Amino acid sequence: MSSELLLPVQLILSSVVLSVPQVEVDSGEESVLLPCRTTVILPEDATVKWRDDRFRKVHVHGSDQPEDQDNFFKNRTKTNEDLLKTGDLSLTLEHLTDGDSGTYTCTVYSREGNILIEKQVELRVKGQWFKCDVVGSFNHLIRSISKVFYLLLIS
Repeated sequence: MSSELLLPVQLILSSVVLSVPQVEVDSGEESVLLPCRTTVILPEDATVKWRDDRFRKVHVHGSDQPEDQDNFFKNRTKTNEDLLKTGDLSLTLEHLTDGDSGTYTCTVYSREGNILIEKQVELRVKGQWFKCDVVGSFNHLIRSISKVFYLLLIS
């Protein structure tokens, strides 16, 4: 007999369809531009951070700590020097690899750490094939939520 308690969980899922720019590039290309532009006037002390869908720091502009950047992206990224003045926050990713496909997020933070802007772009390096197991991920989420409720009940 299992001692695992399963509780019914009701999830309310809502979807909002946002337009995420998609960029396609052939495997082996030297570089690709991931677009991110704004017309918002940005403060001079803002920080621009690019991250991928694995939450790795791809590029950080305005940080005093260059070690913030993930080693996978070291010496492979660049942005315009005057990006805060021009509003062109686009990122150039060089020396493309098979691991570069995915969703990239450009976030602008104020000095206080508040998010001023956040935009995403999807990069697909052609010649790659990947699989996304949505059903398996959803089932894992339900099991995780059930375990949390169980732990809350016994504590």
